Amino acid sequence: MAVNTKSVLSDSAVDLMNQAVIVSGQTVNRLDNYATIRQDDQASSISFTVFSRLSVATTALTDGTEASSTSMTDTKVTATLAEYGNVITTTSLANIATAGKADLAGAELVGINMGETMEALGLGALEAGSNTISADTAGTLDNLDLREAYTELADAGIQKFQDGRYVAFVNPAQVSDIKGDYIPIAQNTDLNMATMGVVGSLEGFTIVESPLVTAGKVVCFGRNALGKAVGRAGSMVLKEGNDNLGRTYNMGWYFVGKYLIIDENAVRVITGA
Repeated sequence: MAVNTKSVLSDSAVDLMNQAVIVSGQTVNRLDNYATIRQDDQASSISFTVFSRLSVATTALTDGTEASSTSMTDTKVTATLAEYGNVITTTSLANIATAGKADLAGAELVGINMGETMEALGLGALEAGSNTISADTAGTLDNLDLREAYTELADAGIQKFQDGRYVAFVNPAQVSDIKGDYIPIAQNTDLNMATMGVVGSLEGFTIVESPLVTAGKVVCFGRNALGKAVGRAGSMVLKEGNDNLGRTYNMGWYFVGKYLIIDENAVRVITGA
């Protein structure tokens, strides 16, 4: 007689848990869509190199005279990798008493937690940017604050993202502040954009809502502003506990990496909003 034990069906259980984490984590972390990601699985640190733009060459060349060579300037930004993770331990009795919901809920919670933690780490790095703009009205974000941030980024020659805009991460309260300003513009209705947290565009920015943005702050940035250095990609870890009857089960996530600002010129932090 064939007995379908846990070991026989373990592959199916692992696949189910992994799928739950992948879906949950990816739908929560909106910030990685705008990060420059570099991965090296055998490194303790990862470097990003930023080259300064050349000055415009407005002087006409002289016939028969060789053009002067221009020096290049580069700056290396190094991320020292660190470990991050979280774990939930369930017991056989808890799983039996909840008709299996303990393990299913654990997988869902772990996946959400991984995504939220990644986004919080990235936002924390951006919010520490040195280029700040004070809100015109304390405690309120308005379109003029965004306009000032846009002007500074554009004047610095910062590249926009593929949609032709910079991006601004705001908290839900700030979305309410600027809702009235959406009237003269087209709001995003695309499903993919909506699931990434995009609520509209204003003053040259794609507006992304995140409850993880610190109250009173708005992070505005362009391409190659935020870096994500990865030593080991965030993934689910499933491990049986040390109980001698196999009554405990560990579900968690583990990540080795670092979020950092690559180019300070590409970030503006609105404060007091």
